[in-house]
Amino acid sequence: MARRCLSVHEVHDKMRRWTVLVQVVEKSHVLTSNGSPPIRFQRLVLTDSEGTMVSAVIYGNDIRYFANLLQPFKRYYITGGTVKKQDAKYKVSDYQFSWVLHNKTLVEEYVEPNPPMLPCTFEFTKFEDLFRFADTENVQNLQAVVVTAFATKEQNNGCTTRDFIVVNKEKKPMLLTLWNEFEQNQGTQLANSIGNANVIIGMKLKITTFNYLSLTTKPGSGLLINPPSSEANALKEWYNANKEEIAELIQQMAYKDSSKLLPPPSADDIISVANAFNTLKDMKTAWITGKISLSPGQQKFWFEACENCQKAINVDVGWVMRCPSCKEESKVVARTRVGIAVDDGTGSINTVIFGPDAEKLIPFTALQLWEAHTEELNFSAELSSAIRKHAIVCFIRYYESDYQGQKEGKYNIVKAYTTEESVHIPMAITTAETNEKIPDIHATVLQPTTKNEFFSPSTKKVLDTIAESSAAANEVLPTVTTAKRALVFGTVPPGFGLNSAEANTPTSLSTNAPGSPLKRQRDNEL
Repeated sequence: MARRCLSVHEVHDKMRRWTVLVQVVEKSHVLTSNGSPPIRFQRLVLTDSEGTMVSAVIYGNDIRYFANLLQPFKRYYITGGTVKKQDAKYKVSDYQFSWVLHNKTLVEEYVEPNPPMLPCTFEFTKFEDLFRFADTENVQNLQAVVVTAFATKEQNNGCTTRDFIVVNKEKKPMLLTLWNEFEQNQGTQLANSIGNANVIIGMKLKITTFNYLSLTTKPGSGLLINPPSSEANALKEWYNANKEEIAELIQQMAYKDSSKLLPPPSADDIISVANAFNTLKDMKTAWITGKISLSPGQQKFWFEACENCQKAINVDVGWVMRCPSCKEESKVVARTRVGIAVDDGTGSINTVIFGPDAEKLIPFTALQLWEAHTEELNFSAELSSAIRKHAIVCFIRYYESDYQGQKEGKYNIVKAYTTEESVHIPMAITTAETNEKIPDIHATVLQPTTKNEFFSPSTKKVLDTIAESSAAANEVLPTVTTAKRALVFGTVPPGFGLNSAEANTPTSLSTNAPGSPLKRQRDNEL
C-alpha cells in the first residue's frame, strides 16, 4: 500500500493514523517539570516542507526510545502520534495543535546525503531592541555569529556556565551565557570550533541587565548551531568580510561598553516617572528623564567591589582575592554608589546610580570618597550642590529584595546620560506645582563647576593633602586607572553593570586601612 503523506495543517485531533514528512528544527535537552511527582520530558520543534512548524513532546521512558532519532535538521517520517489542542502561549506557528510522540509512534529517517534548507521562517529581535525585554520573562529569538569563547566557570550553586561573545550585522557585540546542559553540549561544540564563525539561532533567550545588557539561556531555551538556512549563510559571509572590524570591537571590549550596549534612547522610548511607577513591576526596566537631587540620610557613597565584575564584596579595598562571583583573581576597589531622586514633575523616584555614571555628576572619584570616609569627612552638602545642577536620562531597573521577611521593591540605574551627552533628546519636564512644561533643558547648558565652589576652606585643605599624599604614595595605594579630574587620585575603571541586590551596603572600611594616605598623614603628624 502506497504511503500517503499529509502536511502539518492537515493533521488534527480527530485523526487516528497519519503520516507527515518533517524536518527537525530543534530538539531540547531533557527537562523536568515542577509538578509532583516531577515528570521528565523533551520538546521538539518540527516543520514540514511548507514551512509550517509544530511543537512535539516526548515523556518519561519514551525519551530513551527516540535518543538516536529526531536529530536537528534531519528529515523523518512520523506516523501515529497523539494530537492535542495547543495552548496559545506555546504555539510556534498558526497550527492549532501539538503532538505527543510515544513508543507506538513510528519514526523513520528519510535517508539523504544532506538535509535541505529549513523551509520555515524565524522572527528575530534586533539587538538594538533587546533593552525593551531586559529582566522580564519575555524571551526572545535572535541570530548571531559566535566570535569569542571564555572559560567554563563553576557557580556557587553547583551550576556551570560559559560566556561567549556574539555579534550580528548591527555590530554590537554582546555576551551570551550558556548554563548547565547548554554549556556542556552546545558550549563545548562552539568553544572547540570557535574559529569557524559558527552561526547560532538562539530561541527563547532571556535578556538581562547583567553587564548592562546581555543574553542568557533558560532551561526552555533552544540553541541551533549552523542551521541550514539562507539567512545563516548570509550572516556568515558578512562576518568573514568584516571580521577585522569585529575583532577590533572585541579588542576594545565593546561587549561591556555601556554606551554601546545602551546608547541614548529616542524620545519615544522615554516614559514619565508616574508611568514608570505603574509599569516597572511588570516591565522591570524603562528609560526615564528628570532633574535629580541627592537622597537624604546617606552616610557612605562608595562600596567595596571586585575590579573585574564590579560585584559588591565585604573585603577591604586593596586586597587581591579570588572573587566568589566571577571566579577570577581580582583586586578589591572602591566603586561609587549614590542615592538620588529623579523628578520629572509627574513624580519622583528614589534610585541608586553607580560607578562612572555617578562620577559624571559629582566632583569626586570613588577613591576620593573612600579616603574621605576613612577620615570621617561628610561631603553630603558638596554632593547635593553638584547633583542638583544636573538633569539626566537614565535606564532604570526594578527589583525586589527581602527585608525582615518582606519583599521590598527597589530601583537601580543601569545607565545614565547627562543633558550634554544626550542633546538629541528633548527633555521637557513638567513642574508639579503648575503642570507647566519647563523649556528644553538643553537651551541652558550648565557650565562645569570648579572644585573651589564646592568646598569649605578646611575641607579643601584636607582634599589637597589627600591628593598630594596619593600622588607621592601611588605605588602603595590600590592600583587604579589614570586620573580624570583635578583632585583625583585614581578612578575605578568602567566595568560590568550591577545586576540585582548586589547594591547591599557593605561594611565600612576602617579609618586605619593599610596604604591609606590619610593614615600616613596622621602618623606623620603624630
